[in-house]
Amino acid sequence: MFKKFIIIIFFIILSSHAAAPTVWKDGEFLLWSYGKRYLSPADFCFALRYENEKIGNPVCYEAGDWERDTTLSLYAKWLNTNLDPRLDPEDLRPRNAHVLERLGKLKDNHLIFSTIKNDMAWFLLFDENSSEPKQIAIFPLSQDSVRIVRKLASDWFGGKPQRRLTDAEREAKEKEPDEYFAEQPMHDLWFGIGLGHTQAKVPLTPNNWYSHKLNSKIKNYRDVDDSTSVWFFIKDTSPIYRAYIGGSLYDFIGLEFELRKSSHKAKIDESDTIYNELDHWDFNRYELMLALEFMKVFMPIPQIEIETYASASVLYDIFTEDIALKDGYKGSKSYKTRFEFESYYRGVALTLGLRTAFFKNYAIDLRTGLANRGTAMKTEEVIGSSTYDAFIAAGLEYHIRWK
Repeated sequence: MFKKFIIIIFFIILSSHAAAPTVWKDGEFLLWSYGKRYLSPADFCFALRYENEKIGNPVCYEAGDWERDTTLSLYAKWLNTNLDPRLDPEDLRPRNAHVLERLGKLKDNHLIFSTIKNDMAWFLLFDENSSEPKQIAIFPLSQDSVRIVRKLASDWFGGKPQRRLTDAEREAKEKEPDEYFAEQPMHDLWFGIGLGHTQAKVPLTPNNWYSHKLNSKIKNYRDVDDSTSVWFFIKDTSPIYRAYIGGSLYDFIGLEFELRKSSHKAKIDESDTIYNELDHWDFNRYELMLALEFMKVFMPIPQIEIETYASASVLYDIFTEDIALKDGYKGSKSYKTRFEFESYYRGVALTLGLRTAFFKNYAIDLRTGLANRGTAMKTEEVIGSSTYDAFIAAGLEYHIRWK
């Protein structure tokens, strides 16, 4: 009696460390017996529904084709002979190719092997994910069979049920990475278009850092209090229109070229009567950006990839003027000698981004960052020697991926 008690305690400890089996909703359960049949399909299905009300409508039936197969019967006999608490589950793994093949074709069915040895009822759970027993449990024959069945149903299949996979989903799941065998990093080429927003004020920073330049007005077509930033002359906020192309190697490092356009109104002083002749005065800003990206790719499920990245860009800004007078006006002297931006500005931008790809080819990209641009000349006459702004943007992308 003491020996039986030790065996039971041993298997309680063993089962507590075993990996819990996947619980499928509306699953199928094959009951494979060697010798006296101890489990009733009807009783076992009733116990499953009783112990886990979310399990749906499981189907339980005797694995007659397993019991009639000569090779499988030899393995069942070998199991009955060698069951011993001193053995690990991996010691019970079959070596015969035919048995291994049959276990691998279980798909989402659960196979429960039962046998009686030394006045003890042994139960071994197999599934497709491993050729060794997933779970092992033993009970004295004196224990009530109903309680045994309910305990098996509760301990092994009491978890949250999952929807059974289609054949296509199963194939994709077999390819998804795990902690030991991750999918080989891939190369990537992408094309994207998007929208965004730019502004001089960096979020979560004090307003008084920007009030001087944001409240500035142009008088007499060229006069401002300070010319260090282009935001003293034009409005800092604008939508951004974007088009870009990029590529990466090994899901780690990449390059991206981007063209951006934004439109900004001149910040004229409406109280200055000289602007009565003016119909409109706007500037289009075109930015050329070349970014070096470093990224990390995650695959939470086979159909979705999540990529976080950081990039540093060199950029060139070019401003084009869009100005017109009202009908009947020829333009004042100040109009003809108005201020002009430099031919180009250059700078750097730092960006953080999150890209979510669906089915490898389609992606949504979100990014935010800070940019600074200016000119090497530092005289008072130079406009925009140092200009900062923040941006946020979203994009739709098409990807071409290969190994």
